[in-house]
Amino acid sequence: MTWFILALLACQVFYYEDETTKDIQLAKVSSNYNNGINAAMDSSVRIDLYSEHTGQKMGHGSGNLFKIGSKHFIITAAHVVQRERFVVIREQNGNLLPGMVAWANLQSDIAIIIPMNKDFEITKAVSYVNNKKRSLVAEKLWHHSYPSDIDGFLAESFVSKSGYFQIVMQSQAWFGSSGGVVFDQRGRAVGVVHAINVESDPIGMPNFMETMVYVNRLYDLSRKDILGIIADASTEARNPN
Repeated sequence: MTWFILALLACQVFYYEDETTKDIQLAKVSSNYNNGINAAMDSSVRIDLYSEHTGQKMGHGSGNLFKIGSKHFIITAAHVVQRERFVVIREQNGNLLPGMVAWANLQSDIAIIIPMNKDFEITKAVSYVNNKKRSLVAEKLWHHSYPSDIDGFLAESFVSKSGYFQIVMQSQAWFGSSGGVVFDQRGRAVGVVHAINVESDPIGMPNFMETMVYVNRLYDLSRKDILGIIADASTEARNPN
């Protein structure tokens, strides 16, 4: 009994409830355990886009697999999916799955993809809960993404500027990192990698500041909203006309 009490004290219980689901998550909170790192790496996937006409690869971005009850979905950046209806989800071991874009908001640059099957081999869905804290200045965050041709890159970040809708991190990102979800130490979703800073040099050539990373927050994206998006997309898939 004593060991059970000690184990429970080393954990934190998260309870989520809405109109349709109830989730209980037990998360470790000891000083040498980081739920954010584990959530970022375990749920990370690459989003590949292919031309419907030629079948050629058009590009890729990053995303993360979440769950609410029995519902699974991927959060990424809206500009990653580029108004596409279907994408290819790639796991870290190379396994490929089809995905359908259920919702994309170009203003907030956030999108939701529904896996068309749940045949994931190694990717683990994490319970979705977003960080509602207004200011995250000086806090450390983590994201795992697929910049350039690198097959998975974990980055630790330091928040330099923070607000409700966007934060600026001192971190590392590059083309392909867009869409990776940023997590805090407790494993809560903070936002989605949106862009890096670009400035022009004296002769007008672009200078990429890949250490200044802009993240669009998931502050207003509630569990209820996501379940509504998934329900609408499922209805549309069943009744395309």
